[in-house]
Amino acid sequence: MASMREIAEKAGVSQATVSRVLSNHPSIKPETKQNVLYWVKKLNYQTGEGKGAVVKSKSNLIGVILPDLINPFFTEILAAVESTANYEGYSIVVMCTNKNLDREKNLINEMRAIGVDGIITVPVSSSKSVKTYTGINIPVVAITKELKGFNSISISHYNGGRKIAVHLLSLGFTKIGYVGPTNVSTSASKFNGFRDALKEEGYELCDIIELPVVESIESLLPFNHIKNYLNSNEIKSQALFAHDDSTACDLIKALYEHGYKVPQDIAVIGFDNSILSKKCHPSISTLSQPLKEMGDKAVGMIIGLINEEIISISSYELDSRIISRDTTTAQKLKNM
Repeated sequence: MASMREIAEKAGVSQATVSRVLSNHPSIKPETKQNVLYWVKKLNYQTGEGKGAVVKSKSNLIGVILPDLINPFFTEILAAVESTANYEGYSIVVMCTNKNLDREKNLINEMRAIGVDGIITVPVSSSKSVKTYTGINIPVVAITKELKGFNSISISHYNGGRKIAVHLLSLGFTKIGYVGPTNVSTSASKFNGFRDALKEEGYELCDIIELPVVESIESLLPFNHIKNYLNSNEIKSQALFAHDDSTACDLIKALYEHGYKVPQDIAVIGFDNSILSKKCHPSISTLSQPLKEMGDKAVGMIIGLINEEIISISSYELDSRIISRDTTTAQKLKNM
């Protein structure tokens, strides 16, 4: 039995075009549709279920499950997903978990009721969410973090933390601290990589400002925790790594309120390279996640799963890089 790839090769078109023809997408030219359907019939193309139907019933909807739509990190990924999905003839349905496991389970049931062909998700938990997605009989691609037993696209947060440590050391900082959660999901991986890289060079963290996990960047909890730490402790660090760009913004604000100048007194670096890092003043040095590439590849992978062209489970790791901006440059730091 022929595959979609073989149909595409014979018809001289892309697999995406074959998919659009089979789903009766209106953007396909009549002559292209006629050509593809000729080869579908000629090669006796059937769906993976092999029950004689040439075309599996499809909604051409991709479900997208995100933590929220307030954090620009997720909206930037969403923009890439929507653009690529539309180009491939799919529409998207977006729902938000607010980082709540019970809500995540309910959203999956809603997605199934709507009849989406596949789901691209930022799971609430790399471990606890596995059970929620298992057995739903819908293709799933996890992004930004791995989900055991499912295809995923992300960066190595552990290596990202290491890169930030190496970068700060290369700038001459020897008294370095961390701001963020230390034992939860991707933040824990960042923290462990950061701490391990410093230890390998003979340095210990001077400050650890432990923060709670919050549902939204609108929460004042991280800012208040940072303020409480500054009220109770003298900062020993010359540079601080904030576990994401939103926290870096909160950190800079809290430092200014306590009389510290960034970067003259204390340097700050974030994580993600979201729009916040570019718009904040001073602009924030950060580790860049390739958000557009992540969104593009997620759509390609989910369509491959929908069309049964991808049958194996794989974790695709994207590269990340340091972006130097104002918060770690032109330092005139005290005690250096």
